[in-house]
Amino acid sequence: MKMQHLISIKTRGRRRWLIAAAVCTMTPLTGHLPTARGDTEFGDNTPYYEDDAWYDVSEWFDGNDYNPTDEAIGRWDNETFDAAENATSSDNNNMFNWGESSYGYYDGNESTDDSWFYDYYDYGYWDNSDYNDDGTWDYTASYYDYDKDGVYDAVSEYVDTDGDGTYEDFNYISFSESNAERDKKNKLKSENDQKSRKSQVVSMQGTIKAAKKVKTPHSTNLVVILNDKKRGDNFIVDLGSVSQYDTMPRLGQELSVEGSTFKAGEKYVLLANKATRDGDEQMIDRSGREFAGTVADMKTMEVRGHMHQLAKIKTDEGKHLLVDMGPQDKLKLDIQKGDSLSVKGPAVKVKDRLMLIAREVTSGDESAKVERVALNQ
Repeated sequence: MKMQHLISIKTRGRRRWLIAAAVCTMTPLTGHLPTARGDTEFGDNTPYYEDDAWYDVSEWFDGNDYNPTDEAIGRWDNETFDAAENATSSDNNNMFNWGESSYGYYDGNESTDDSWFYDYYDYGYWDNSDYNDDGTWDYTASYYDYDKDGVYDAVSEYVDTDGDGTYEDFNYISFSESNAERDKKNKLKSENDQKSRKSQVVSMQGTIKAAKKVKTPHSTNLVVILNDKKRGDNFIVDLGSVSQYDTMPRLGQELSVEGSTFKAGEKYVLLANKATRDGDEQMIDRSGREFAGTVADMKTMEVRGHMHQLAKIKTDEGKHLLVDMGPQDKLKLDIQKGDSLSVKGPAVKVKDRLMLIAREVTSGDESAKVERVALNQ
């Protein structure tokens, strides 16, 4: 089956970005939250967050809290894959070692009728944001999970500053300093990706020709073959977790999708953010795991030249989760200490701490997407 490459290659110049990183002293302001000020500019690949005593909390979340996997009754989960442990596990999530491959087939399935796409694959975590709804991604972030524990170690960010469909600017940042060799390798890969990546939102409309459920590290997703009317070709589309659908898409059904493309092995995939069928439009939630709790403390902190709103959330289990809720001036909800919140997003490793990069915040009956901004240039 022919799969058309959706990403055209176009080389553009790249401006080097300086990373203005946080944290010197906290200066309390009357009637305001304490603000961390930083005057130092750091070079490439420095940690996203610098050290600060405010991060130190008792009973904070760790990898076991965020991404429980391969549990077996009566055994503590150490969050690492072990073949012997997996044999006695009561959890079906680890039938294969994600550390060895990010895609593949179950034994004997590579030659079946469903071999048009993998039985399992890991597309990582992508934050694609079209803030002004003009058909181009204003901001895209791709997160790296080096040890496949579900908590991310670094991020590549791409920005289309002039809306011409090409990412002019790029930055790669590690959340800690412990992965220098991997950071070097992935930074080079991300630089090469920038030259070929297009920022246009990809739209397709056609008929579903085939469908299968595919295992990912975080959920079971619905993947379909869509015969696109305009292009006259077949394309693979990931429609997100099957748990989001009250009724499943059916073969022969008309489907319209919007999203971004990427390559998994030798296959090109449209990762859909929105799908429309039978006249009903559905946003596909890829925000990440959801956590609920009470705001125990708040602080604004300078992160790469922008004042970010940080919070400590005391979860219902009694632990504290550190949350970056994005630029303070773009936060659309009035959040105060003591408020009940739920937050969604990817978790990153900051030194030995876990920080949630909020992508969606809910307070009471109001929910808001977190608007991330371009790095300093």
